Amino acid sequence: MKRFAPTLAMMLASINAQPAPTEGVPRWERHFAFQGVTGTFVLDEPGAERLRAFNEVRASERFLPASTFKIAHALIGLETGAVADEHEVFQWDGKPKRFDAWERDHTLSTAMRDSAAWVFQAIARRVGKPAMGEWLDRLDYGNRDMTGGIDQFWLQGGLRISAQEQVRFLRKLVEGRLPVTARSRRIVREMLVAERCGDAVIRAKTGTAMAGKEGIAWWVGWVERRGEPVAYFALNYRTLEETPRKARFEIGRAILEEAGVIPKAREVCKAA
Repeated sequence: MKRFAPTLAMMLASINAQPAPTEGVPRWERHFAFQGVTGTFVLDEPGAERLRAFNEVRASERFLPASTFKIAHALIGLETGAVADEHEVFQWDGKPKRFDAWERDHTLSTAMRDSAAWVFQAIARRVGKPAMGEWLDRLDYGNRDMTGGIDQFWLQGGLRISAQEQVRFLRKLVEGRLPVTARSRRIVREMLVAERCGDAVIRAKTGTAMAGKEGIAWWVGWVERRGEPVAYFALNYRTLEETPRKARFEIGRAILEEAGVIPKAREVCKAA
């Protein structure tokens, strides 16, 4: 506890430019235990000046971002002109893909929704290594490591980011503190609508990186109520091949409900 509070205070100060009180360690472990996984959850509630994390050690540990990088990736593509807008069509090459949903033409918007990796790989090749490296620096994204190839570095290469850094990045995006245009921010924001729960909207992105039979699963985003951001979150856990993909949503929603960020009546939630 003594080490935890100062760590969160410093995190909050760096995000909000002013210190604020933090709470004790949340009792969120049971939600991970119920799904049989080990992970972390970071929750930043700017209105309450409250930043909490379960499993602080893991919250500061960097992992492959996998498809959560698509948030930054879309911004970079739009800012560099590698993709015109959310409606530009990328033509499927007719070859088998990992998922059926990938085997068709996609726009930036549908590629974000279906997490179509091949579209973002094509965008990365258009951006090129020099510009991509420059933008990773501008966005201060994780360790900025591009080893592994221009179209692989976020999937199975050297790029790493922590749950704490994910939350900080998202808050900067929403608050307009990233060096990108309002247009790019608007387009990416609209593409990230995942679920509507009463007056709450969850804007989020999943990500999964497997190395053999185990890997890392992510769910990161923010919650808006009546059009205003009320909380930013980042969830990750160690996943196995047999771990249900829905586990991230079950854990995340349970914690967001418990924290009072989204309504508890699950029946009011509808996928976007």
